[in-house]
Amino acid sequence: MSICDLYLCTKSSRKPPVREFHFIPIPDAQWNTLSIDFVIELLESFGYNTVMMVVNSVSKRVYFIPAYTIVTAGGVAKLFLH
Repeated sequence: MSICDLYLCTKSSRKPPVREFHFIPIPDAQWNTLSIDFVIELLESFGYNTVMMVVNSVSKRVYFIPAYTIVTAGGVAKLFLH
């Protein structure tokens, strides 16, 4: 790597940001905004090997739901409703 390459990699940008940053609005009531994530390929326990996590964005309360690695969108909806 030459000195010119090093300079190009480490120099700071003098351009202004592309656009302004806007904060995400805070939900005004619980259960308006949720996030769902999966932890997969766990050791099997009671026939389940995946955990579906549902997080309420307002209260930060997490619900852990046992599931299987192979689950369809319909299966996720059923898990969520139950």
